[in-house]
Amino acid sequence: MPRPFDHAKREELLATAGAILARTGVVDTSLRELAAQMGTSARMLVYYFGGKEQLILEVLTRQQRAAIPETEQLDLPDSIAAHRAWCFDDWYECTQGERRNSLRVVLQVFGASCGLDSPYREYTWDTLSLLTRNSKARLQALGMPDHVAETRSRIALAAFQGFIIEYFTAPDPAFVDDTFARFVDEFLLAPFTSLDRSKSY
Repeated sequence: MPRPFDHAKREELLATAGAILARTGVVDTSLRELAAQMGTSARMLVYYFGGKEQLILEVLTRQQRAAIPETEQLDLPDSIAAHRAWCFDDWYECTQGERRNSLRVVLQVFGASCGLDSPYREYTWDTLSLLTRNSKARLQALGMPDHVAETRSRIALAAFQGFIIEYFTAPDPAFVDDTFARFVDEFLLAPFTSLDRSKSY
C-alpha cells in the first residue's frame, strides 16, 4: 500500500529545510546532508519533493508568498515620506528581521541560476520581474513617469542585492546601513525631471 501523503508533514519539512539551508548554504549541502540535519531521510525528501532542487524552489516559493505581494495587492505610498519609511522598514526586515534567513537562501539561488542549465533560472527571473514591477508601481504612485520609475527600480534592485551581500559578509555591517540610507535619499527618491524622450540630443 502506498504511503499516505501528509500535507502537514510536507509543510513542516519545508519550514525546517528553509532554516537549515540559510545556515549551511544551498550549494555545499547535499540532499543526504540536509536530510540528516532535518532528522529525516533523503528518501523521505525525495518522496515529498522529488529532489534537492525542487525542494529548494518550494522553500523559496513558500517564503515568497508570505513576503512579497503581487503588484495588484500592493499598499501604494501616498507620499515620499511614506515610501521612505517603507524602504527602511523593508531593509530592517531583510537584514535583521524575519526575512533575513530566507534572503540568504534566495541570494545563493540567484547566483546558481546563472548556470546555462540551472533549474533556478525561471524562478529567479520571475522573482526579479515581480520585485521590479512592485518597485515601479510604488514610484509611479509618487508621480514618477514610467521610464524614470522603471530605470530607478531596476538599478535599485541590483544595488539592493549588493547591499545585502555586503551586510551579510562585512565584519561590521553598520556602514552598509549608512550606504543604503544615502542610496534611498540620493538616488531612489531624489528629485526627478521628466525628459521628452522623443527629442534627439
